[in-house]
Amino acid sequence: MLTTNIFTLGATVGGFQPLDTIVVLVSFSILMVLLKKFAWGPLIKVMEERENFVATEIETAQEKNRQAQMAVKEADEKLAEARQEAKRLVVEAKQTATKLEDSIIQEAKDRARQMRMDAEDEIEQEKRESFQEMQETVAEIAFQIAMDIIQKEMSQEDQKRLIKERLDTLGDDLL
Repeated sequence: MLTTNIFTLGATVGGFQPLDTIVVLVSFSILMVLLKKFAWGPLIKVMEERENFVATEIETAQEKNRQAQMAVKEADEKLAEARQEAKRLVVEAKQTATKLEDSIIQEAKDRARQMRMDAEDEIEQEKRESFQEMQETVAEIAFQIAMDIIQKEMSQEDQKRLIKERLDTLGDDLL
């Protein structure tokens, strides 16, 4: 009753069977060749592609990181420049405002001084005109008095009364 089975080829109980070893080695070699041809090559190829993809992604990420750091640095520099410019503009505006304020104050002082001088000149002119009118009025009254005295011979009391009347009319005219 001996049946032959491909899996039990040369199998006996106990002992070393060189044929079994050769079959196992040949089967293993065939398996290795098949694996290398159909599985190992594509597997290695996929692993290499994955490795290249990961390396590319890492390089891309590092480059983007460098670019982002440069952008942050540039932004910080621009911000610092903008702050400096803002400080300069504020200082310049304060200086301009101070100059403008001083100019306005000086102009107001000059206008006030000119107005005061104009008013003083006008007052002086009014004084001269008033004095001139008063002189003319006094001369006219003196002339009238002299005429009255000459036309009439008056007593001293009449002369005093006449002078007093003329001076009173002079005071009324001046008021």
